[in-house]
Amino acid sequence: MMETFGRGCLYIILGVLLVMVLAFIVGGTITIPWYIFIPLVVLAFWAASKKGK
Repeated sequence: MMETFGRGCLYIILGVLLVMVLAFIVGGTITIPWYIFIPLVVLAFWAASKKGK
């Protein structure tokens, strides 16, 4: 369980870093609405749980 949580957090951190790099390249700000962000968080933890099995 803890391994899945850690891997899910890693996926979320990598996603945030990717968006930050993209915003730096574009030269602006990128806003992600909560109704898109929440499913992405769920997807990250789902992918982490599948990888652990």
